[in-house]
Amino acid sequence: MHLRSAVLFLAVVLSSFSAAASDRILVFAAASMKDAVEALADKYHDQTGERVVVSLASSGTLARQIEAGAPAEMFLSASPDWMDYLAARDLIDRESRAVAAGNSLVIVQKAGDGQATSKAMPDTLQADRFAMGDPNHVPAGIYARQALRSMGMWDDVKENAAFGENVRVALAMAARGDVSGAIVYRSDAAMQNELAIVFAFPPTSHLPIRYPVALTKGAGDDARSFLSFLLEEARAGALTPFGFTVPPNETDNVIDDG
Repeated sequence: MHLRSAVLFLAVVLSSFSAAASDRILVFAAASMKDAVEALADKYHDQTGERVVVSLASSGTLARQIEAGAPAEMFLSASPDWMDYLAARDLIDRESRAVAAGNSLVIVQKAGDGQATSKAMPDTLQADRFAMGDPNHVPAGIYARQALRSMGMWDDVKENAAFGENVRVALAMAARGDVSGAIVYRSDAAMQNELAIVFAFPPTSHLPIRYPVALTKGAGDDARSFLSFLLEEARAGALTPFGFTVPPNETDNVIDDG
C-alpha cells in the first residue's frame, strides 16, 4: 500500500509540473536583451493571453543550462557562437533559427561627471579602471576584446579591466561609479539615463553583433507562435527604441577570437 501511494503521489507531482509548464512559454534570453524581450513578452500576453516567462543571464550560461536539460523552449543569444554550440549538440530546431536583431559596441561613462571629453577615446582606458563582459564567455566581452585587439590596445589595457558575468553587470558598475567607464552594447546605454556614450567602436573593429534566436528541440506550438511574433515585431522595428537594429538580411557570423 505504501508503494502504491508513493507511486500515485509521484504521478500527481509530475502531472502538476507538466500542467504548470504548459501554462507558460519559457524563453532563455541574453541579459542585454532584458528590456526589449520583456516588452515583447508583455505585448504578446496582452494580444493572446499566453504567458511568456523570460529567464536572463549571459548567453554562455544559458546555453550550458539548456545543454544540462533546462526546459527552455526558445533561446535568444547575444552570440552566434553559443547558438552554434547548441546546434552542434542537436539541441535546437535548426530550421527555426533566425537573426532577431543587431547591435553596436560603445564606451559609457557617468553623465555630467566632467570626464566625457577627456576620456572619450579608448586609449585613456590605459589609465583608469573600466568594466566589460568577461571575454572568456560573455559575448559583449568577446566583441570588446576583438575591438581592442584590432586597435592594438588589448595588451595595454587588459590589466585595467574588471570582468562582469554579463554585460548588464559591467553597465551597473559604471552606473555606480565603481569604475570610470564600461564597454557595453549601445542598447544597454539606451536604457541608462545616468550614463553617456563617449565613444563608439568602428563596426570594422569586431565581427558584426548579431542576436540569433531559435526554438529548442521539443518546443511546442505556443513557443513557435511566439517566435513568429517576435521576429515579425523585430523586423517592423519594435526593438529599435531599445537601441537594437532591425535584423540584417545576412547569415549569422561565428565569433573567431583567435
